[in-house]
Amino acid sequence: MNKLDHLIEISRHFGANPDYVIAGGGNTSFKTAETLWVKASGIALADIDEQGFVALSREKLGQMETRAYSPDPLQREEEVKSDLRSAMIGAGGLRPSVETSLHNLIEYPYIVHTHPTLVNAVMCADNAGEEIAERFGSEALYVKYTDPGYTLFKKLQERIAAYHNRHGRDPRIIFLQNHGVFVGAGTTEEVKAVYANIFSRIREGKNLALPDPVAKAYVSPLARDIAGWLAGRNLVSASYTGELIGHFCAGRENFKKISKPFTPDIIVYCKSNYLFLEKGAGSDSIRKALDDFHRVYGCDPKVIVEEGGGLILAEEDESSLRTVLEVFTDMMKISYLSEQFGGPHPMTDEQIRVIDQWEAEHYRRSVARNRGRA
Repeated sequence: MNKLDHLIEISRHFGANPDYVIAGGGNTSFKTAETLWVKASGIALADIDEQGFVALSREKLGQMETRAYSPDPLQREEEVKSDLRSAMIGAGGLRPSVETSLHNLIEYPYIVHTHPTLVNAVMCADNAGEEIAERFGSEALYVKYTDPGYTLFKKLQERIAAYHNRHGRDPRIIFLQNHGVFVGAGTTEEVKAVYANIFSRIREGKNLALPDPVAKAYVSPLARDIAGWLAGRNLVSASYTGELIGHFCAGRENFKKISKPFTPDIIVYCKSNYLFLEKGAGSDSIRKALDDFHRVYGCDPKVIVEEGGGLILAEEDESSLRTVLEVFTDMMKISYLSEQFGGPHPMTDEQIRVIDQWEAEHYRRSVARNRGRA
């Protein structure tokens, strides 16, 4: 058996299940003493094959753990990317995941990092830390939100070392606020068992029923008007309604609970600002709202909420439009379920700004988009 066969199987196992992975989110890895294979940035786990992984020298990755990088975030990002390229084994046009160094840091051979809806219902809730402490105790490490990439790596380098000193091993479960979860184990079957246990513990004592999340096409005068405006800007659009959508479109108070992103993935695929249009808005006020949105944010809205109606989504092509629907539906699920864990806890404006400006996330989205068109 090829040494990557188990990694490919576990990647597809979780990647094909939207309860764990949406769009190009999540990453997986396998390592020996000398080499680490990690999912390439922007590659979807659902149908990944051997060509979707990047091999890197663990010796060179280890050297990155002690190197002093620039305090300037932009220069540091370039330095880290350069070192990751130098650590790659063999040529190739793909880029290793921005979390490669973290995969190398955790001692277990298999690492599976995902952003499950159920996990993020807790991670994106006000009581995340308390809930994890109560349900997992010392079995898991909980880390407050930290910008992804090198900054997160340095935070976890310190936290994992402290955990190892206390328990004699690295944590098998690492929960990241407003991000997701890392699971490490010696075999892929152990990884599956740990994930099953995580889901079971989160469900204990909670009512986690959702309104029907199925999105159905709908038409309204406002949606038709906006579709025409978007077509004039060379964007495709579609309008959806349904039970879950209807809950958040019922009024401005409900919309506020999905008005800011919860995770970096949401920003990558749906941007960080969404437009709410009140019921009965006329053509002139709609056009003004759309023009004002573009003037303030420098782009057109990918998500428009019609009060009492539904979602109007916009993108450059049909494939990307479907991704926006999948990701934003997941965001609505997270917001709704988070009420069981203290209520929704979106990312802060500064956290959003970092992701908005981060080249690595722009790259990840461009790769995912191009593969979707292939």
